[in-house]
Amino acid sequence: MRSTSIASTVAPLKRVVVVDDNEMLLKAWSRLLEREDCNYCTTASPEEALRFIEEEGADILISDIVMPRMDGFALAQLAQEKNPELRIVLTTGYVCDFSNMTLEVSSPDVHVLLKPYNDINQIQDFIKRLIRGDESLDHQSAIRNRNDVKIHLWNL
Repeated sequence: MRSTSIASTVAPLKRVVVVDDNEMLLKAWSRLLEREDCNYCTTASPEEALRFIEEEGADILISDIVMPRMDGFALAQLAQEKNPELRIVLTTGYVCDFSNMTLEVSSPDVHVLLKPYNDINQIQDFIKRLIRGDESLDHQSAIRNRNDVKIHLWNL
């Protein structure tokens, strides 16, 4: 009898961390992400998110910008110190001049979802593409900030 070993070609699931101080939005993110083929963690605490990234690892960070204790910019910078390959998605309902902001991250592309969200299907499609590693997202129009990071603004 002959035995063969079969090497698995299945890629590990992407790990997504979502941080927002709004509990309703965290529930909405959970509903969106449970439809996707990924592992995810949602939290209102930037510190908890950093612990998760350090202990479990993450591929994608989705974070609100304006939060108490630590803003999304600081969280993104600290998270990328732990994982330089981390994809960054920031969310905000505030008007910002992203071209004049200082955001020192290793990622050449940062995506910003503008609130309020208008079409849940478009957001689901964006998340699906992000999880699948769709690089065409990084080829959408963008502005460059002082650190030469491409900021992609999404009004979905």
